Amino acid sequence: MHPHLWTIPGINFPIRTYGFIVGLSFVIALLIARRRAKSSNLDPGVMTNLTLIGMIGGLIGGPLMYFLHYHNFGGREVIGGVVFGIVCALGYLRFTGRSILAYMDAAVPALILAMGIGRLGCLMFGCCWGGVCQTDSGQRSLAWAIHFPYFSPLYIEDWSAGRQEVPDELMWINPANIKSGTTPTKEPIPPFVLEMDIDDDEALINWASTAYAFSKLRGGDPKSEALINASKAFADAKKAITDQNPFAKAAAAHLVQLNAKEETRDLKWADLRALSKKQFTAWVHPAQLYDFIALTLLFLLLSAIFFKGCRRGTVLAWAMVLYPINRFVMETIRTDNPREFGGLTISQVICLAIFVFGVILVVWLRMTREPQKSPSIA
Repeated sequence: MHPHLWTIPGINFPIRTYGFIVGLSFVIALLIARRRAKSSNLDPGVMTNLTLIGMIGGLIGGPLMYFLHYHNFGGREVIGGVVFGIVCALGYLRFTGRSILAYMDAAVPALILAMGIGRLGCLMFGCCWGGVCQTDSGQRSLAWAIHFPYFSPLYIEDWSAGRQEVPDELMWINPANIKSGTTPTKEPIPPFVLEMDIDDDEALINWASTAYAFSKLRGGDPKSEALINASKAFADAKKAITDQNPFAKAAAAHLVQLNAKEETRDLKWADLRALSKKQFTAWVHPAQLYDFIALTLLFLLLSAIFFKGCRRGTVLAWAMVLYPINRFVMETIRTDNPREFGGLTISQVICLAIFVFGVILVVWLRMTREPQKSPSIA
């Protein structure tokens, strides 16, 4: 897992690995589709438009389906992007009067490869994981099983479900969740907070220490010398950090409270950072790699059918038969999607529908007379 690829110097803008890989996959798909368009006597310009429209449709369809499914904008459903992207592409070909079967035969293998490459982005981001693959003693069951680090999507989901234990030192009250009249609950400290240089900020630590001392005396005799001194020390320390980040303040307060639990304790913020590096999820199947390999093989198979010079629509038809089978199997390996439809995920239900249409198209192509070959391959 490596969610951030690099940061652009000067503007301090992070490049996310997932977005970079998905973008790269679209470029590769476009180049392959254009080359096959040229070799098939199709218009490369139309193929470029077709690919871009399908890409835009996929970028819209993935989040849209996620919203319709989960009623929030927190993610994307790949199958929704695939379906909406293809619908947009078909609409473009229909509107421009181009041969749907010819252009889709040339474009679909490239789309399959792009989805496979995109799964590497999923691996880097930490989503679309497989089921648990470890023994009762916590050892991996298969040599290629993987686990994900602290605060990864799987780590947080397992913690939320009570399957992941998080050390008390790494549990804090997030200042972003503090609202008037409510009692905030503790949650794992985000990595961006753990990366802050709390230990070297003496003013911040001094403020947190005086704040803690003041809170312990508050409610006592307002005229007591100890409370008066604590109040003054807290007020002076507060002036020194008026512009401090609220997350840094919460982190410093958390560190002071941890050390106060045991007087002999001398935890540093760097210790918590190091502790987080040792936290991992259970071992799971690398479903993302399985899908990458399967879709790459499917790309090669569909390419072989394409270059064989089959009749128009054959590549599209077999893609509609074979891709749903692959996705259906992958959904049985993955555990990140709810099984809401008789033990099936929504992606599996959609795949069943695509599979049926694919079988119908295969049968129709075999039954119709005067087979029409795909454009000659140069």
